Amino acid sequence: MKLRLLLSFMLLGLFVFPVKAQNATTTSTSNDPAVQLISDDRVTILRGDTPGQTVVLSNAATNRRKYFGCPDSIPSLCAPVKDAPPIEAETRPIKNPDPVVAPVKKDPFFLPNPVFFRINKYVIDASEWSKIELAVNYLNEHPGSTVVVTGYADKKTGTAKINMKLSEQRSNEVAKALETKYGIAKNRISVNWKGDGLQPFELENDKNRAVLFLINP
Repeated sequence: MKLRLLLSFMLLGLFVFPVKAQNATTTSTSNDPAVQLISDDRVTILRGDTPGQTVVLSNAATNRRKYFGCPDSIPSLCAPVKDAPPIEAETRPIKNPDPVVAPVKKDPFFLPNPVFFRINKYVIDASEWSKIELAVNYLNEHPGSTVVVTGYADKKTGTAKINMKLSEQRSNEVAKALETKYGIAKNRISVNWKGDGLQPFELENDKNRAVLFLINP
C-alpha cells in the first residue's frame, strides 16, 4: 500500500512541476517568444528587443522527455507528395489478317486434239500417239486434274449395237495406254462411251470415229 502511494506522488510530481515551470517561463518573457532547445535541460528564449535568455528546465520536464519519449518538436506528418511519373501508353499496330482467297474453280474442258480411228477399228494408229501424249503432258503438269476418256462411232457405218461396242473398245484402249504406258494413276482416269447416239462432229461424219479427252482441272 505504501509503495502504491509513493508511486502516485511521484507520477503527480512529474506532471505538476512542469506546469509551474512553464507558467514561470511565460511570465518572464514578452509576447510571442521564439524558443529553441539547446540541451536536455536548457532553453534559449529569443526576442527582437532583448538578447537571448536561457531558462533551466525542471527535473520533472527533463524526466518526462527522458522516460516518456516526448519529442522536442513535432515533425510534419504530411510529407510533400511527389507527382507520379507519367504513364506512357504503348501503341501496337494492329496486323490485319491475310485475306482468304477462295480457290478459283475451273470448268471442265475438252482437249483440242481427239484420237481418230479407222472404220470398224479400235487399235490406235501410229499417227495418233502424239495426241495421247499431249493429254499425258497436261495431266503431269496439273497433278490435281483428272480426265474422262469418251469413245464415239460414226452414224453412217455399222449398226447402233456395233457402234456402241466399238466406242467402248476405243475408249478402253486409250485409257489403258494412259495408265500402262504413261503411268497416269488409274483413279485419275474415267472411261465413258456414247456409240453413235452423240456425234461431236455433226458436219464431218468421219471424225466421229474418235476418242475425246474431257479434263477436270
